Amino acid sequence: MTHDLFGEAPRTEPKAGEIALALVLHGQTDKAWLLAETIYQRDAQWAPKSHAKRGEGRDENVWTMPTWLARERGWM
Repeated sequence: MTHDLFGEAPRTEPKAGEIALALVLHGQTDKAWLLAETIYQRDAQWAPKSHAKRGEGRDENVWTMPTWLARERGWM
């Protein structure tokens, strides 16, 4: 559960084969997000919106995606 001004909001747990990562958003297009583990854009990699999901509210910097995608981009 996360707490905010409006009370508690349940945090959705990643499904089997997925991982939730805290990443920095550096840019986006209609089809992808440019994400990195750091504030440095030179380390950023593209993640397709069809495979990644952005958290909401206080979790807006938490991205859920398949484990294979995170591994391929070097985030794990």
